[in-house]
Amino acid sequence: MELIREESPDLLILDMLMPRMDGFAVIRELRNDPKYAGLPIIVLTTVIEDAAYRRYELETGVAMEIQGYIEKPAPPDELLRHVSRIVDQPYIIVADDDPDILEAVTTVLASQPYRVATARDGLQCLDMVRKQTPDLLILDLLMPRMDGFGVIRELQADPAHAGLPIMVLTTVVEDASRRRYELETGRDLHVHSYLQKPVAPQELLRIVGQALERVTQ
Repeated sequence: MELIREESPDLLILDMLMPRMDGFAVIRELRNDPKYAGLPIIVLTTVIEDAAYRRYELETGVAMEIQGYIEKPAPPDELLRHVSRIVDQPYIIVADDDPDILEAVTTVLASQPYRVATARDGLQCLDMVRKQTPDLLILDLLMPRMDGFGVIRELQADPAHAGLPIMVLTTVVEDASRRRYELETGRDLHVHSYLQKPVAPQELLRIVGQALERVTQ
């Protein structure tokens, strides 16, 4: 856990049977932390898969959310196949202070082969972006500590992230947001797209798909 918090990896390959803290506890800690809830995990262990899933659900009351399960011993190409599939997935950060919105958006995105992480405020969002640049940032404008306007201002002033595609997803009317940003910064609000809550799941997926297509072009 200490290493994950220091390095913020793209992928965790995890045994389930370890001293001090076993793999079940590691998964539980990560999935309860908004910063790491979207971290891809591949389990590589001697524990039978069905038994591991049952134990986790009995201990936590929820299903074990991982991206791959490999029982030891396993041929090297099987591990490589799992890793390649996950690393190639588009990485999306969703920033919103409303846990219900975060859950709804991540549930919609989970229907696609996306890797999703969440942030509860602007400062946490900035920290996550700087540790690992996402392919797309879905951003609320009204958040504590630093609002979405501040996040956009910081990112667009940073050459390393000025081109990051940003999708605004908020209750604020678009014209009002654009006027406020221009008054505060003297610049136009440059974002890939602007969606006003509530938004239909299919519309969200359509706009996300368009943003990611532009990234890969």
